[in-house]
Amino acid sequence: MKPLRWFYYLIMSLCLVFGMYSGLRVYYIVFFAQLFVVLSVVAVGVWTVCAFKYKQELSHETCVKGKEVTLRLEIHNEKPFPLSLIEASVEVVSRREKIRLVFSLAPYSGKTFEIPVSTPYRGRFKIGMTKLKITDVFGLVSFPFNMRWLSFYRMCELVVLPRAHAPGTVSADIADTKLFGDAYLKQAETGDSVSGARPLRDGDALKRVHWKKSAQQGELFVKQFEFPERERVMIMVDTAVHGLSGEEAFVYADTVCECAASIALQSLSRNRTVRVINSADFGVPSECASLCCFEAVRRHLALLPFVNEADLCGALLNAGFRGERKYELFVITRGGAVSTQFLERILAAFRSVTLINVGGQKTGGYINTIHVEPGSDAAQSLRGLL
Repeated sequence: MKPLRWFYYLIMSLCLVFGMYSGLRVYYIVFFAQLFVVLSVVAVGVWTVCAFKYKQELSHETCVKGKEVTLRLEIHNEKPFPLSLIEASVEVVSRREKIRLVFSLAPYSGKTFEIPVSTPYRGRFKIGMTKLKITDVFGLVSFPFNMRWLSFYRMCELVVLPRAHAPGTVSADIADTKLFGDAYLKQAETGDSVSGARPLRDGDALKRVHWKKSAQQGELFVKQFEFPERERVMIMVDTAVHGLSGEEAFVYADTVCECAASIALQSLSRNRTVRVINSADFGVPSECASLCCFEAVRRHLALLPFVNEADLCGALLNAGFRGERKYELFVITRGGAVSTQFLERILAAFRSVTLINVGGQKTGGYINTIHVEPGSDAAQSLRGLL
C-alpha cells in the first residue's frame, strides 16, 4: 500500500507543477481528479466513524488480581455500503499488552471479538477501544481517530481487587496464638475463661488437651479460651510511589496493597478489629470488625490512588497521637522512606510496630522489619508474620 501511496502523491504533485509551468489544461484535470479522490476517501473515513455501531462489555466488573476476564466487542455495519478497513487499538489492564483488531465490514454485517484481559495488578481501569486507524481500499489515506474525542463514548470499567492470604492455610498454632498467649492462659488456669473445646489439630500443644472432653468423645479435644478485649490492628499504607513510574509504579502499588489485604484478612480471622489508613489521607479510614466486611476493606485498597509524594511521617505522628496504645501498627512503605529511629520514637504510642518494606533499601534497627520484593507473592513473604 505504501509504494502505491507515494507513487500516487508523486504523480499528483508532478501534475500540479507541470500544469503551472506549461499551462496545459490536461495536467490540471488530472491533478484535480486525484485531489477529488483523496477528499472522497477522507469523507468515507469520517462517514465510517459515524456509521459503524459497537457494543463492548466485560464478563465481570470486579475481579481479584490474577483472574482473567473477557471483553466482548461487537461491531455492526447497518448501512447499505461497505466500511473502510479499520484497525482498532484496545486498552486493557497491562500496559505491556498491545491489542489491535483489523476488520472491514460488508453491508448489513457484523463481527464479534472476545478478548481475554489479564489482571496483573490491582486498581481501577478503563477497558475498551481507544484509537481507530481507518484506511481506504486503495491505501491512499490513513485517517486516525480517537474514540475518546466523542462526548458520548464510555469505556468499560474494571476494578481489580488485591489478592489476600486465605485464612484456611494458617496453621493451628498461629491461628490461636492470641487466644492462647500467656496472658490468657493465666485466666484459663482458674477455670473461669474456658469457652469451649474443638478437635485437636496439627501444631496444638498437648498441655491444652481437654482430657475430660476427650474421654467423653473418644478423640482428642483442646480447650478454647475467652479473652477480655478484642485486639486492634492499624495498617498504615504509604501511597507515595517514591519516584517510580509506569509499570514499576503499578507493580509496587499492587504489592503494597496485597500486603495490607493479607494482614487485614489474617487479623480479622483472629477476631481482631482492623483499621486501614493511608499517608495521603485519601477518603475516610476503612474499618472492619468481622470477616463479613473484609471485601469493603479490599475494595478500599483497590481504589486507593498512589501519588508522587505523601507525608508518611506526619500521618504516623497523627495516628500515634490518637492511638492511645490501643493498636498494633503495621507500616507498609518502600525501604528507606521512613527511618527505624523515627518509628522507635513513636513506638510508645502503640502496642507494637512492624515495618514492611516493599523494595528499596533494607533497613535495620530495633523495629521488627520484613522485606518484600515488588511483584512477589506477598502472602508467602509475610508467612513468618502471618
